[in-house]
Order: sequence, then C-alpha cells, then structure tokens
Amino acid sequence: MKNGTYLPKIKSHLSEVFILIIFAIVNLIPIFWGVITSLKTQSDITAYPPKIWNFELYFGHYKRVISSGFFQCVLNSAFYSVAAIFLGVITGYLAAYGFSRRNFPFKKLCFYFIVVGIPLSSGSSVLLIPNYLHMMKMGLHNHWYTLILLYTTYNLPMTIWLLIAGIRAVPQELEEAAIMDGCSQFYIVTRLIPPLIKPSIAAASLFVFIGSWNEYITSSVMINDTSLKNIQMAIYDYLGFFGQEWGPLTAAATLAIIPIVFVFTFLGKQLVSGLTAGAVKG
Repeated sequence: MKNGTYLPKIKSHLSEVFILIIFAIVNLIPIFWGVITSLKTQSDITAYPPKIWNFELYFGHYKRVISSGFFQCVLNSAFYSVAAIFLGVITGYLAAYGFSRRNFPFKKLCFYFIVVGIPLSSGSSVLLIPNYLHMMKMGLHNHWYTLILLYTTYNLPMTIWLLIAGIRAVPQELEEAAIMDGCSQFYIVTRLIPPLIKPSIAAASLFVFIGSWNEYITSSVMINDTSLKNIQMAIYDYLGFFGQEWGPLTAAATLAIIPIVFVFTFLGKQLVSGLTAGAVKG
C-alpha cells in the first residue's frame, strides 16, 4: 500500500523533471550554438553540414572584439547598471515603505499606476518616442546620465512592487517595539528594515541589472557618442547592412552573457527568496 501510494507522486515528479529538462534544452541550445560559432573559423562557420565538434578552435574573433574597444562598452554598461541599481533600490525602497506602512490620499490609485508601469521593465520601447522628444527638449539626451535616468525609471515599478512584498512580510509589531525602545523613524527606515528584506533587495537589484544590461533599443536612440555606447550597442555593430559577421557577433554576445551567468550563479537563491517574500503573508 505504501509503495502504491508513493508511485503516483514519483510519476508526477518525473514528469515535472522531464518538462524542466525539455525547457532547459530549448533554452541552452542557442547559447551552445553561439559559443561554438564564436570559436570557429569563417570557413567552418559557413560549412555545410554545420560542424558541431570536428572543427579547429579559433580565438581570432575574440581578439578582434577585444581590440575594437569592447571592454570600454562593458565598463559603460556596468556603470549604467550599478548606478540604476543604486538609484532604483533607494527610491523604490522609500516608495515601498510608504505604500506598506503609511496611509495617504489616492494610495490605491497610485499603487495601480505602479502595477500598470511594471511592464516598462521589459517593454520600454513603447514609450521611446515620447521619451526621446521630452528628453530632447530638456537637453538630457546623449549624456553619461541619460541611460541611468531611463533605466531607473523603467525598472522602478517592478522594484517598488518587489520591495512592498518584502516589507509587508516584516511584522509591524517589530517597528512598534523598536519605537518603544527609543528608536527613531530614521533608524527604523535606514537600519532596522533593510537587513530584514535582503532577499527582496537582491531580487530587485537583479531585475534592474538584467533590464539595464540587456537593453538596446532605448540606448541606440538616446546615445550617439561612441564613448557612451553600452555593450548591446557594441554587439549590434557586427550586424551590418551587407550582412552579419557571425564570428565577432557571437564572440561579443558570449562575452556579454558572462556577467549575467556569474550574477545568477551567486544570487539566484536570493532572487527566488525575494520573489516569494510575503507570499504566505495574509
């Protein structure tokens, strides 16, 4: 009876594992193909049938990408991303605390605006034209801070939403006890709450980083100065009018995904914890 009871559960888990394996294969095949393409010579890239294993390793595409000033674009993207994380998390945290712990006029309406703005983190191109015209009038385009402002704004609704869930998971009685012990409101906001919502802060930071690191459309319109180009603009330089340079293109794309893989390797658990924060809170 015992084995008969567990058998359906085992079958259910096997089916879930099988589905996850299928999804993993579907997502990893393009990455695998891009990596091996970046290590082929031009003749091997265009060979038919395509060569998967039996090709000579060639690192010339990486040398070309690196010598073209690619790492300057990497530093630019890192600067834009870190600055957007810093501004986004600070402003998002303050807004999330207000939504979670304070009552003010039109609170629900403002929260609905936040929810509606969440898709901006992945669909910023929808507002590209009005943003471009607005920033042109104010003289804010094509500066070192242009993309920082835009990335912070685009990802702010998602940041607020994640941090609200984290703050709501912290018992309000804890703050009341701290006030009775003589703690100021400034201490509570800056010292007490942040350590308790680290997973939510980490998750919000990851979302801002991904949204900033992978963004191309807005940056290609707002930035004209080559010294301000981000990593995605550098990758698209190899998509020419007369054809694609697949070797350098895949080499640049491979270098671009390394930081994302590195971040997810060390902060992936924090992302899951942050997304589930407050899920069991009534």
